[in-house]
Amino acid sequence: MSLTSRIEARPALQFGKNVRERLLTGLCALCLSGVAAVPAVAQPAPSGDPERAPFTIEDLFDVSSVGTVSVAPDAAHTVYTRWRRPNIIRGEQDGGAVSETRVWMRDGTNRLVLDERVGAYSFDWMSDNELTFRSGRLEDGGSTIFGIDVSAPQSEPFPLFNSDSAIDMYDTSPGASALFYSTTAPETEEPDGAETGFLVNVTDRPVPPSHVVRVDFERPDVTESVLPIEGYISDLVASPDGRRLAVSLSPSPSSDDYMLNSLTIIFDGEAGAQIATVPTTGKIGDIAFSPDGRYLALMASPARSDSAPHAIAVFDVQAETLRFLTDGDDADEVDFFWSADDELTVLQHRGTQSGLFNITVEGNRSGETSHSGFVVHRFDGNGHGIAGVISAPHHAHELATGRDMSRRTEGNPWLSDRQLGNQDVVRYRARDGVEIEGVLVTPDGVRPETGWPLIVLVHGGPESHYFNAWATDFDRPVQFGAGRGYAVFLPNYRGSTGRGEAFAALDRADAPAAEFNDILDGVDFLAASGLIDPSRVGITGQSHGGYAAAWGATAQTGHFAAAVAAAPVTDLVSSHGTTDIPEETVVNHYGVAPEEDWELYLNQSPVFHAAQSRTPTLILHGESDSRVNVGQSLELYGYLRRVGQSPVRLVTYPEQGHRLSRSAVRYDYALRMMRWFDTFVLPGDRNAPLPSPDLEDIQNLVAGRD
Repeated sequence: MSLTSRIEARPALQFGKNVRERLLTGLCALCLSGVAAVPAVAQPAPSGDPERAPFTIEDLFDVSSVGTVSVAPDAAHTVYTRWRRPNIIRGEQDGGAVSETRVWMRDGTNRLVLDERVGAYSFDWMSDNELTFRSGRLEDGGSTIFGIDVSAPQSEPFPLFNSDSAIDMYDTSPGASALFYSTTAPETEEPDGAETGFLVNVTDRPVPPSHVVRVDFERPDVTESVLPIEGYISDLVASPDGRRLAVSLSPSPSSDDYMLNSLTIIFDGEAGAQIATVPTTGKIGDIAFSPDGRYLALMASPARSDSAPHAIAVFDVQAETLRFLTDGDDADEVDFFWSADDELTVLQHRGTQSGLFNITVEGNRSGETSHSGFVVHRFDGNGHGIAGVISAPHHAHELATGRDMSRRTEGNPWLSDRQLGNQDVVRYRARDGVEIEGVLVTPDGVRPETGWPLIVLVHGGPESHYFNAWATDFDRPVQFGAGRGYAVFLPNYRGSTGRGEAFAALDRADAPAAEFNDILDGVDFLAASGLIDPSRVGITGQSHGGYAAAWGATAQTGHFAAAVAAAPVTDLVSSHGTTDIPEETVVNHYGVAPEEDWELYLNQSPVFHAAQSRTPTLILHGESDSRVNVGQSLELYGYLRRVGQSPVRLVTYPEQGHRLSRSAVRYDYALRMMRWFDTFVLPGDRNAPLPSPDLEDIQNLVAGRD
């Protein structure tokens, strides 16, 4: 029976909450110590045609990117989302990213399924043609699961379930008769104390209990509460036959508990009885049953102290044994799918590149593929087909299919009319001999006699890394920086992901020396080559990258003509008491808590070195940031302003969190950042007059005022 006929054959059901949310976001001659830079080959570099305009900040409003991909059971259809940011310059309403849903078919057909008015996400398949999803924009979208037949060009979405409250997660399997969803009991309504002045927030209120509901399509009037849970569900998957259910949960919804204390438990899908607990000790990522339901594969960390779930583990449900198939020693496994009952296809990130391989449950590897010229960011598939999201130095994220990841979409043809910078991988030796890798983008044109001015763009985390791929966004001045005449350096310092846990652990308890020396050594390497002007270097980054920018502006002030620090950690002691991940910071980064070694935390805090700052510093921060409290920026600003030895400015964004989301705010961020660098880095003058604090021209443009 098809999804549509199932729905038509029974009365409309109303349930409580759910849903599985799968948001499926010229140096080749250079060498140092015998390690040569690797040229990019993704796409021929721009020719330098003077008729092509440089890439600008405003061009980012026209960039669209493929986000989620989901392959149908028979792989005849691949559904994907394409997202963009509202173009406020052209009069679109400000807000977060918007997306449309499209389908690509084996015959090459590529058509729209759901437009931006729907805002579909969290996809799951009930048959080869029938897709379920959630919506961020349809009426009651937060409490409804929708269905649509993607094989029919004129098919319209219809509500599959209507619930009384918001849906958390759901999962079903093609051909299975049951659907599972998780729900959280609504909190007890408290009397409104606003009028009497007693409106308060209590931080230690008990977490409402979670449970999973089973819906039997063969008995449409019957629903069963399968398992009451004391905890917070972060993932939920059903076996293909619907007989088993795996749930990842933590003791509370806190970020620390989610990262460090999550467990995966397997239940009987009908009776609700617990079958087994998967004995993992570190961080857990995606989970998925094998086609025959015997095995559960997990993205996981072999050790509790590992920075990320970077290895593949398989749990034998019958034998109740766990086996790590990979160890993540020199690369990171980041995604997988079951290609057979006993075999997985795995996506691996290795430094700035990506690759695929197959591995059996016995650990036998085959089909190793390395990608040249592009990077696969995420993928989906089964035994019938595969699809992924790829990007390259000169094109944004696009859809690709097949083992060779053949590109199937071209969402930004206008980029061929832009003069893009030349992008290459560079490798160099740090001062202690460790090989460091990074990406360098240089302007398309003749290098100045003294070298290009440089922007050092430091990634956050540090559990992250840069690819030799598209990297430009409002907070990442890569191509629009090159368009303004800057070289842009993106270092993958020790502590970064992509090179295994051993490399990621090299920064433990000593980020300023371990990480920052790698960054400085990269700048020295570029200066020694004559590519950049060492007197005109700026540094920027967000979160942990903001910490690096703040460190560069204070403890290493002599190296940087300007710094732009976004959401920076500036006081490690006070940050420990205000972040949502204090325990993760101790376990994964420092090994000791502040009260066990105050001196360690103080010495590695930028504010502790503020008195030496001579670097003009712009600080940007969302006021509702729970990861890095806005007080971190207030502290740095206060110390630098009191010392008074260099220009400093603080800009905060109301109602914005750790990542700035609204188009206008992100645009403001980019404009202020580049104006700061244009003021202090381009002329190499640290004592230049402060730029105006206002952006009147831009604000008037957006508002439609002359």
